[in-house]
Amino acid sequence: MINMSMRLHEFTSPIKTYIARVKLKNGATVTATERTESLYFATQIFKHKFGDNNVYGVTEVNEQVNELGEGTETLTSQQLQVKALADKAKQATEQKKQLQARLAMQKAQEKMRDANKAATSA
Repeated sequence: MINMSMRLHEFTSPIKTYIARVKLKNGATVTATERTESLYFATQIFKHKFGDNNVYGVTEVNEQVNELGEGTETLTSQQLQVKALADKAKQATEQKKQLQARLAMQKAQEKMRDANKAATSA
């Protein structure tokens, strides 16, 4: 049943999903989503919720519908926070591996220098 009091723009302006990186009061940066009509409205909602200076990079999410007719899943703020923490942990692990590799390379270079010094002085 169609509500006759609905306005034309309610039919012609589809609701879209927008995503933004936002800074929380505790200093953590997370990804948040909003469903609204336009980028402007999404930006305003994010700024109202998180503060004017705590909203970074609002963009529209292109929701692709798969063959089964299901849309993309929108994550809750708690799920987004868990995902952000998992991403940070993964990044820290990768940085640790890179640092260990760099230190191993420095040790190997020092051994090569020492070996070269011993060979030239003999």
